Amino acid sequence: MLFTGGFLLQYPQLIPFIDILDPDSFLSLTRHSFGRLIMLLPVTYAALVFGMRVGLLALLIAVAIIVPNIFIGEVTSYPDEIIEVVGIVIIGLVVNLWLESYETDKKHRQVAYLRLENAQRELQRMQQNLRFYLKQITIAQEEERRRIAQELHDETAQDLIAISRKIDGFMSLHPALASGDEAYLEDMHQHVNRTLSGVRRFSQDLRPSVLDDLGLIPAIDWLVPELAKHYKLKIELHVNGEPRRFAPEVELVLFRIVQESLRNIGKHAMASRAVVTVDFTPEITVVIIKDNGRGFHPPDRIGDLAVSGKLVLTGMQERAQLIGARLSIKSNPGEGTTVTVEVPTTTEQPEHSY
Repeated sequence: MLFTGGFLLQYPQLIPFIDILDPDSFLSLTRHSFGRLIMLLPVTYAALVFGMRVGLLALLIAVAIIVPNIFIGEVTSYPDEIIEVVGIVIIGLVVNLWLESYETDKKHRQVAYLRLENAQRELQRMQQNLRFYLKQITIAQEEERRRIAQELHDETAQDLIAISRKIDGFMSLHPALASGDEAYLEDMHQHVNRTLSGVRRFSQDLRPSVLDDLGLIPAIDWLVPELAKHYKLKIELHVNGEPRRFAPEVELVLFRIVQESLRNIGKHAMASRAVVTVDFTPEITVVIIKDNGRGFHPPDRIGDLAVSGKLVLTGMQERAQLIGARLSIKSNPGEGTTVTVEVPTTTEQPEHSY
């Protein structure tokens, strides 16, 4: 339809009843640049919709329509007319080339976007696999700790108890031992009892039975005085709201975060006081470990803690991610450190209660 209109503009004498108009004036208009530039409309449309090949074909058709018009009627300057037609051809070529480059660039952008999407999906898949492997490693580690703790409790500790009782029995059966022998046996007895206490403490540290039997809050309640005594640190535990149980793996992760935080405080923070707060609300459970130690400058991203040597904090972050919890760290030099863990209600087990 565009070509038909352009053709009639170039040859108005073919239009019926054109004699009513002023033919000379109309022919002058069609030979003007504006009249011929109208023929670029179908060229541009063809290039835009169908591509460069069809656009060039449309340009050839437009030139074929325009050129004969040069030799119809009175023309004052053929070179000017030819130059005008050449200009139209150049404009048509430029339009086709520009649209072709635009489409090529568009395709390249689409390909780059698809590649970026594929790379993002691959990265997400790798992250999911890494989290899965990390979770399996953590589970295997905790199972190994449980096994070692059980063996220490059932075998090593029981053997030490048996040795201690045999020493007591031997001393009871031989009341007339020389003072040197009696002192030697008494020292051995005390040494065995100290070793037994250490084995029990090590066993509980590996996997406290109270965590499996009673849950998170009793386990933290047991942990606080143990670490306070060991590090000579004042530690307080505050529980707000109605305590409730979590899935076993969630309780284990939260216990490890509290345990590692308090150990980190005792070893590196140079603090005199620490507070563990557990807030139970209907929507979320928040565990906060705060100290009054020397603090540090945390990185902008918590994932950069490993680069700065804060491997313990990095481990806590990875553990929190395994259970879908959010861990944040706030610290300033001289103002202490606060570790906060937010656990959504979806990880809770309401059928259990303390």
